[in-house]
Amino acid sequence: MKLVDMNLNNIKVVIFDFDDTLAIHNDKDFSKKRRESEDMYLNYYLNAYKNPNTFYEDIEPCIKSEVLNDFIITLRKNNIKMYCLSGMKFSFHLKAKQNFVNKHYGNDIEVISAGTQELKVDGVKIIQRFNKCKLDEILFIDDREDVVDLLNKNGIKSILVNNIEL
Repeated sequence: MKLVDMNLNNIKVVIFDFDDTLAIHNDKDFSKKRRESEDMYLNYYLNAYKNPNTFYEDIEPCIKSEVLNDFIITLRKNNIKMYCLSGMKFSFHLKAKQNFVNKHYGNDIEVISAGTQELKVDGVKIIQRFNKCKLDEILFIDDREDVVDLLNKNGIKSILVNNIEL
C-alpha cells in the first residue's frame, strides 16, 4: 500500500518507527557493530544515556528523513496526532531518541518504547486507547517489511517508509 492511495481524512494518529524511518543511520550496520564486543555493547547504551543531546550526531550519526519531514508538516496542518514507537531492548537511549526527534521534527512527537518489534501491536492499541480513536484511524510507518506485515495482519494500517510519496 502506498500513502498516495490513502485518505488522510480518516486518519487521526500517525505513528513512526525511529531507526531508519525518522532517523536515517549513516552506518547501515550500526546494530551489528555495537555487538562486536561486550565493551562496545555496554558503552553504546552508556553513551546514549550520558549524552542524549549529541548521541545521534556524534556517536551514532543519523540524519532526518526529508520526505517524512514534509509529510509531518502535512500531518500538522491536518491536526493529526503523531508518535514514534521504537523497538528498544533498553530505555537507556530513549532520551537520545526523543532529543533527535525534537531537534529535527519538532516537540510534538512523543517517543515511546516497545521492548520488541512484536510489542508494537500492543503499543499501537494502547496509543489508540488514550487517543480515543478506532484502530483503522491509525497509520503506522516503519522501514521493516516484517513489522509492516505483522501490523497489517493485526488490523493496523501500516506502510513502508519507502512507499511514502507526496
